[in-house]
Amino acid sequence: MSIEEVIDRAIMSQQTIEIEYCTRNGRVFNCMISDIKYSRYYGGGYIQAYRIDMGEERTFRISRIMSVNGHSFSRIFWDQIGDAFKRLY
Repeated sequence: MSIEEVIDRAIMSQQTIEIEYCTRNGRVFNCMISDIKYSRYYGGGYIQAYRIDMGEERTFRISRIMSVNGHSFSRIFWDQIGDAFKRLY
C-alpha cells in the first residue's frame, strides 16, 4: 500500500493517525494529526491536518511523511534535505 492510499483511507474514514515527519532541514518528529484533507493551496502533494500536540492546523508535504501509525515509507527526497541532514547524523 502506498502512502497516498494510506492518506486517502485516513481522509475517507476521518481517522486520527500518527505520522513520523521529516522537515526540509532534516528534523524528524512524530505527531498525531486529525481532520486530514488535501491542501487546496499547495495541491495534491500536500495535506492539511490538525496537529493535536500543537493545537493548530498545519500543512505537511506527503513525500516527507516517513511513517503512518508505525508503517514505514521510504520516499523521502533526501536531496531536498541536503547538508543539513548530514550534520545531524
